[in-house]
Amino acid sequence: MGFEIDKGAEKILETLNGKGYEAYIVGGCVRDMIMGRKPGDWDITTSARPEETKKCFKRTFDTGIKHGTITVLLEGGSYEVTTYRIEGEYTDCRHPDEVVFTRDIHEDLLRRDFTMNAIAYHPREGFIDPFGGRDDIEKKTIRGVGFPDERFREDALRMLRAVRFAAQLGFSVEEETWKALKNRAELIKKVSAERIREELQKLIMSGRPEKLSLLAESGLMGYIWPSLADALEKYSAETAGELAASEAVPALRWALFLRRLGAAEAQSLMKGLKFDTKTMKSVCAVIAEEKNGVDVSPYGVKKTLNRLGDENYGLFLKYSLAIGDKRAGEAEKVLEEIRKKGECVGLKDLALNGTDIGKMGVKDGRLIGEILSALLDEAQKDNENNKREILEDIVRKKLTLKE
Repeated sequence: MGFEIDKGAEKILETLNGKGYEAYIVGGCVRDMIMGRKPGDWDITTSARPEETKKCFKRTFDTGIKHGTITVLLEGGSYEVTTYRIEGEYTDCRHPDEVVFTRDIHEDLLRRDFTMNAIAYHPREGFIDPFGGRDDIEKKTIRGVGFPDERFREDALRMLRAVRFAAQLGFSVEEETWKALKNRAELIKKVSAERIREELQKLIMSGRPEKLSLLAESGLMGYIWPSLADALEKYSAETAGELAASEAVPALRWALFLRRLGAAEAQSLMKGLKFDTKTMKSVCAVIAEEKNGVDVSPYGVKKTLNRLGDENYGLFLKYSLAIGDKRAGEAEKVLEEIRKKGECVGLKDLALNGTDIGKMGVKDGRLIGEILSALLDEAQKDNENNKREILEDIVRKKLTLKE
């Protein structure tokens, strides 16, 4: 059975073959083709050394030439081409101490993580599948290549990838692979915070959040963040249900994932996993707002919207819907009416500003701020108050100023 592969990838195979080298597409793109999924990336492996590959193409740049990878630039996009390689010891449980190039595709496939990712394909030759990856794909099984324990000791991130693939693909982890994963869970502490964050995000963004329970069952989360492991042990089913009920928006999914930690603990975790400031603030603001609940009065909607900002208020309503607070739907309708009427929500909508108050004789900046806050509250309560003359009158009464 033939598969339609990307035209650019096919051109690279043909070019390398034409120069006398072996070349195959490999890894995730082959797995996705077999499953009928559209591959996101097209990785190519070849018997050509990096310097030999570079001579075959007009435009390339060194991506990771030390490890045999260069990027080939074609009109259709960019493609990573990696020389067959054998990897040495992994003393840091993440990167090989040395890489030795080989001309044998089987030796290259042996170094890969799971059988489903250790399949090579060529349009004319078909599959090279020495470890039964296609059978495991058919069985929806994640199995370590060779000895799973060795694969996890080589690269500890593979343990988290196993859980993530289970969620993304709907697969189960094979018994010996799962046993090795649990035995080596502590090694996840050697993986960088950024890589852990990336894998967790892919997991919670997947269509099968019920696989979250594997994080706690494997012991991995206990070494990543113990309090989140405790929360997952108690509430994994509830958390999975909330994730499944929400849109696939990263900040929203993270807020639901970390919900039971509370805002302060969620912030500590996100700092530990090196999140960007914007996402961290959004997630923590939404989690913190839960204690206030969803206010469906026009005044309450305006106050919450002004406090959170447009983007975070939208996230909060989606978050509230996902956790089963049906008032969020009503609040959305109230907000729509507020928008339609163009009512005052924030200081930028107020008919009087700080400069105007200064001209009325108030010079103290702090006092101006307090007055603006009071005026905004009056305008939020009743939009009819958001008229210059009414607001000026309120200022005069508050300050007992004479006209």
